[in-house]
Amino acid sequence: MAQGLFNLKQQLQGLIQKAWAGSQKTPAVEYLVVAGGGGGGGVAGGGGGGGGLLQGISPITAGSSITVTIGTGGASGGYGATNGSNGTNSVFGSITALGGGGGSYYGSTGLTGGSGGGGGGGAPLQSGGQATSGQGNSGGSGFYDVSHQRASGGGGGAGTIGLNYSSNNPSICGNGGAGIASSISGTVTAYAGGGGGGSNDTYASGARYGAGGVGGGGHGADDTPTISTAGGTNTGGGGGGGGSAAGSTASAGGSGIVIISYPDIYSAPASFGGANSPTASTSGSGSLSFNGSNQALTTNDTANLGSGNFTVEFWVYFNSVSGGTIVSNYNGSGGGYYSVSYSSSYIYWYNWSTSTYVLGTTPPTANTWIHYAIVKNGSTLTLYYNGAVDVSTSDTTNYNGTTNLVVGAQSSSSPLNGYLSNLRIVKGTAIYTSTFTPPTAPLTAVTNTQILMNTVSGAPIVDSSGNGYTSTANSVAPTWNQLSPFATGKGYKNRVYTWTASGSVTF
Repeated sequence: MAQGLFNLKQQLQGLIQKAWAGSQKTPAVEYLVVAGGGGGGGVAGGGGGGGGLLQGISPITAGSSITVTIGTGGASGGYGATNGSNGTNSVFGSITALGGGGGSYYGSTGLTGGSGGGGGGGAPLQSGGQATSGQGNSGGSGFYDVSHQRASGGGGGAGTIGLNYSSNNPSICGNGGAGIASSISGTVTAYAGGGGGGSNDTYASGARYGAGGVGGGGHGADDTPTISTAGGTNTGGGGGGGGSAAGSTASAGGSGIVIISYPDIYSAPASFGGANSPTASTSGSGSLSFNGSNQALTTNDTANLGSGNFTVEFWVYFNSVSGGTIVSNYNGSGGGYYSVSYSSSYIYWYNWSTSTYVLGTTPPTANTWIHYAIVKNGSTLTLYYNGAVDVSTSDTTNYNGTTNLVVGAQSSSSPLNGYLSNLRIVKGTAIYTSTFTPPTAPLTAVTNTQILMNTVSGAPIVDSSGNGYTSTANSVAPTWNQLSPFATGKGYKNRVYTWTASGSVTF
C-alpha cells in the first residue's frame, strides 16, 4: 500500500494503478433508468406514454447495498371503454423513473406519467396526459365528430411529444412520441417511445392507426381491423391504443430497464442481491462483427497507397478460416489495386497489377485474436504475423487504384467471417521495420494515417484519422461487438451491468 503525502496527479495515478487499498471500488457510475410504459386505451384509445427516462452520473458508497427495481408495463384498456394503466416505476438507489401514463379510451383525457398517455377520440377534443418534467413528454390529443370519426392521440415519448390526431383528416390517429437513444450498453438503443393512437372510424378506408414511437412504442389499432402492438420489452415503450372492431384491442406497455456503466480500471461489484443478477458486458473498445455472408462496408476513401512506404494493420478474430477477404480496393479490372485475404493455409496480400500473391507461411487460427501488418519499406513488402516476420518480398508497385476501400469483403464477394478491430492504413510511413510486440492498446492516428477504425461502441465505423472518411453498408452493416483484443483493467473499456428484473448490487 502506498504511504505518504501525494499531490493530485500522484493520487490520480495511484487510483489508476490501484495503489491504495479500496481504490479499486468505483466512486461513481453512469446510469440509465427507464420505467415501464403505459398501456394503450380501450375503444378509440390513445397510445400509452413511454416510461420515464433518467440518465446521468451517481456517486457510489462502497459496501452499501443499492436497490434495483424494474418497472412493469401498464395493462391495456382491452376492448372496451377503459383507460390503459400506468406503467410502474423503475429504481436505482435514490433515482426513480416514473411509469408512463396510460392512454385513455374515447371521450377522456390521457393519464399523467413519466411520459403522458394519448388522449382518446373524444367530443369534441380530448387532451393527452401530462408528463413529468425531466422524464418525458406529454401525449397527443384525440377528436370525435358527428360523422363518427374518432381518432386518438399518440402517447408521449422520452424524446418528443405524442402527436395529435390529424386535423386534415380526423380519422387519422396521432403517432407515438420518439424515445431517446443511448449507447450506455455499448450498442446505440432507443428507449421509452410512446404508443400510437387507435381509431374507431368505420366510415373510412385504409389504415388509420398511429405508429409507435421509436424506442419500443407499439402501434395502435383501427377497424380494418388492425391489431395494436405492445410496447417493447425492457425498453419502456408505450402500448398501442385500441380500435372498435372485434379483435382490435389495445395493448400493454413494455417493461423497463436499468443499466449502469463505469471504467474497467475499477473492479466488478462485490455482490449482487435479490433473485435476479444483471447481465455483465463491456462497452468501449471492441470490434466489428462480420457474419461471412452479407455484411461489409464501403468507405469513401480510395486507400490509394501510391509507390512509397505504407502500413496496413488490424486485429482479426476468425470464426472460420475457410476463406474470405479482410480489406480490398479492387474494382474488377486494371492495376494499382490490392486485397488482404485469407484461407485455411495462410493470409495473403494480392497485387492486382502484377497478379502476384504474397503468401504468409503461418496458417491463421480460428477463435483467437491475431495481429497482422502488411508493410512496404522501400522496395520490400513484409507481412507480419503477431509481430513476427512471416514473409518478405520485393515490391515496386504503384498502388494508385482509385476505387473506394471495402472492409470485410472484396467488392461484394469473399466476405469475412469473424471480428475486425482497429484497422489502420498509413500512407507514406513504414510503421514496423523489424520484429515487434503487437499493440496492447487501441491504435492512434499517427503521422500519415489515412484511415483508422477504432471500433469503439457507439461509433464503431467512424474514421478516427482526422480525415473524416465515412463508411456505408454494402448490404447489411456489420455490428459492434464487445469482443476486443485489448485486456480489461486498462481503461479501454467500461464494465456494463444490465437489469431486466429487480435485484440489488453492492460495490
